[in-house]
Amino acid sequence: MGMYIVFVTAFFAENEKEPIAGMPGYIYKMVRFLKQRGHQAEIVAGAGYSREWKYKGITVYNCGTAQELEGSTLAVSMKILQREIAFQRKLKELDKIRKIDIVQYAGWSGVGCLHSLTCPGILRISTYSRIQYKESEIFKKVECYSFWERMAGRHADGILSPSRVLGNQLGKDIHKKVVLMETPYDNSVIEDDRLYQERLDGKSYFLFYGQTSIDKGFEVIQDVMPELLALYENLHFVVAGWNSPQSGKDAIGILRRKLGRYAERFIYLGPVSQPTLFPVIRHAKCVLIPSLIDNLPNSCLEALYLGQIVIGTYGTSLEQLIEDQVNGYLVKPGSRKELLSAAKKVCGLNEEERRCMVENSMQSLERYEPAYAVRKLEKYYEWAVTHKRR
Repeated sequence: MGMYIVFVTAFFAENEKEPIAGMPGYIYKMVRFLKQRGHQAEIVAGAGYSREWKYKGITVYNCGTAQELEGSTLAVSMKILQREIAFQRKLKELDKIRKIDIVQYAGWSGVGCLHSLTCPGILRISTYSRIQYKESEIFKKVECYSFWERMAGRHADGILSPSRVLGNQLGKDIHKKVVLMETPYDNSVIEDDRLYQERLDGKSYFLFYGQTSIDKGFEVIQDVMPELLALYENLHFVVAGWNSPQSGKDAIGILRRKLGRYAERFIYLGPVSQPTLFPVIRHAKCVLIPSLIDNLPNSCLEALYLGQIVIGTYGTSLEQLIEDQVNGYLVKPGSRKELLSAAKKVCGLNEEERRCMVENSMQSLERYEPAYAVRKLEKYYEWAVTHKRR
């Protein structure tokens, strides 16, 4: 008989049609994989109001909590504690119906800091705010979030991290062991190529997808792209994802202005679902992930799995997947010169060189294959249950 596993997250999708990525995307993917392996897996999520509903066949229990963690440090801390109390109340309700074997908390802003069930509470580091969001214009109370993230780590029965960078730093700060746990790529997405066919078919393009934020390196892209498009007259630049605020303006608007006369070769798709996004990734010339700091993003796994060449950055956990000039390119974070140089190298690859890079990428993904990665997580759950008997 499978385990009963509940994932807890500060936020999730609000309806079935809403595209999800990042932390919610990871949770959806893992719940689906675990259900396929015979476990009962469900989601408890913060939301504007409480309800029980289904997201693509997965049960989601929304807890009505404050969605905007804004105000003074005291006010933000009170909202976090109120959210955590609501989570524990819901978990106790579910535990009475069927004993929960594992609770996995998505580690952001202190999720899991009040874990109170007798079953193991596992923290998976989704972010460590003082490292990952120090450049963010969206998250203002970084030190406050980080304090509660450390509290959640100290309270957890085990801590997982997809990234050595954030895992090592949190572990050092709270003096606890953090286990590296690979995030599997998703090999079961049924692709929908209508958007690609309508807007991109026949075009040669570089692609960026995700949050167009400073910490994701989008400001560097804004500076590099005008020169790159000037050098290659048939090259386009495509962005899919969320338009983030930047210096009181919007990142996409700033990019359009910087591109000037080359803006006609820029295509902004907005947020799109995985089935729609995958063909866009598959047909790109290159995927840009020039993050200043990151937590082994799903975007890199997806791009490599779909046969893409990725330009990433050193010191951001992307070294776990990319070896410079072997299966992609790594550049110094924030370096416009190095990013442009790597982009020019990609444009100069012949078919045989490109094929070799893609083959090397597929070999590097063996540890992230779903059957391997999910089984490794199951073994960790089994260890946690054994070491914390009811």
